[in-house]
Amino acid sequence: MGLTRTYPIDTALQLEDGAAAITATEVNSGGILDLGADSTTVGAVVLQVTAIKVSANDETYKIELQGSSDSDFSTAANNVILASIHLGAHEVVGAVAGDTGTDTPTGVYYVPFANDFAGTSYRYVRLKVTSAGTSESITYTAYLSTGKHLGS
Repeated sequence: MGLTRTYPIDTALQLEDGAAAITATEVNSGGILDLGADSTTVGAVVLQVTAIKVSANDETYKIELQGSSDSDFSTAANNVILASIHLGAHEVVGAVAGDTGTDTPTGVYYVPFANDFAGTSYRYVRLKVTSAGTSESITYTAYLSTGKHLGS
């Protein structure tokens, strides 16, 4: 019997709408989410990848959930990476000598996160995609599926 994962969808926690392909490094079009003051939120970033270009064998897509204590992410020293996933062509994503792995397929990816990092709760979160390669292009939707809220 296989593992069944269930992550509830709350459209208020959507980070990327998948309306257009992402073809360059960018901060998500969904904006910045406020998780609330003085609390820790745990859950998963749920990504539904509907298209991903890997045909030139050099495309790579690093998707990060970033946290900040600034509502506009304006102070670099207050920003951290809370979770990340690296997708793309096998040749550039975790390839090791002698490994005949495969490219990242379309599908659903679950990336665990907590907005607590080294004892600090980061109230604001957003996604950033760093892409590289020959005519890179990825289309996906993303949302947070949250679990426990700890603290006040």
